[in-house]
Order: sequence, then structure tokens, then C-alpha cells
Amino acid sequence: MNCNLNEIIKNRRATPPRFLAKTEISKEIIQQLLENANWAPTHKSTEPWRFKVYIGESKQKLANDINLLLTQKVAEGEPINSQKIDKFKDALERVPVAIAIIFERDAAERLPEWHEIAAVSMAVQNMWLTATDLGLGAFWSTPEFLPLLNHILEIQPGQKLLGFFYVGFIAMEYPSPGRRDIAAKVVWKE
Repeated sequence: MNCNLNEIIKNRRATPPRFLAKTEISKEIIQQLLENANWAPTHKSTEPWRFKVYIGESKQKLANDINLLLTQKVAEGEPINSQKIDKFKDALERVPVAIAIIFERDAAERLPEWHEIAAVSMAVQNMWLTATDLGLGAFWSTPEFLPLLNHILEIQPGQKLLGFFYVGFIAMEYPSPGRRDIAAKVVWKE
């Protein structure tokens, strides 16, 4: 694709997993996404982003383990929508790459937590823009049950799971929802 930056930003989409092909993505492309994520702005150089990449059998095992855990939690009375469990499992099984997005808090807590979560979000945006430039689709999944997955994903103290970044070749174009005029969102002070 190799668009200019303005075109890449405007072409970026949250492409639902059902619109992504199951075709494998090379480790080199995944590494490029991660490398560009690593160049996100970070106050005090805390670099609070951490990623776990699931492909192939490890992704299938993750889908099965999460499904089993959530099904058990529902049986124990946890108020989780079973359709969301099924949708999440289907998405993990469908996409060729699922990247766990993890926030790791600065041990000295030199910054407000939101600064570091914003930095992780910018790292994800860098991956998303890179994926767009490479002709890939992507989607950041943030189901409400993420805190229940800490044990399965081996989330350490001081870390927080912020979701999963799904990446794949686009099987079907997903239309732009567009944007309202920026003029309604800006106040100029001269």
C-alpha cells in the first residue's frame, strides 16, 4: 500500500475479526508491527508496553483455555454474557495473529497511571498504522472479562491486560464510519 501518512491515518479501520482472512502472517511482518510499537512516545522513557504474540497452536490453546475458564466462571455465578464468550473464542480461532496488549506500570510510579496507559495506546496505534500501510486489517478487542484472564496470560504484579490486538489480511473490506467535521470539536483562541 505505502500511502502517505494522511492517507494511512484515514484508511485505518477497526476491522472486526469476521472480516479478516485466516491466512498466516509472517513473523517478519509481526516483528515489524512490534518494532514500530516500540517507537511510541513515552514520558520518562518508561516504555510501559509489553506484548505476548499468539499464533498457530498457542493461539488455539489460548482460545480453549480462556473458553474453559470463562465457562467455569459463569457456572460459579460470574455475570458474563455467554454470547460474548463464544464471540471471543471464535475471534481468537479465526484470526492468524492475536497480540496480548499488556501495560506494565513504572515500578517507581514516577508518572500518573494514565500517562503510561496513553503510551501503550500510542504503541498500539503505531502497530495499527503499520498494519494499514501493509494492507492488513486490525482490531483491538477489550472484553469486560479481561481481568479474569490474568492467570492464563501470566500477567505479573504491576501489569494489566488491556486487550488483544488481532491482525490479519483483509478478507472483506470494512467501510469507514467516517468522522464528523473537526470544526465542531475545536475552539480556536487567537
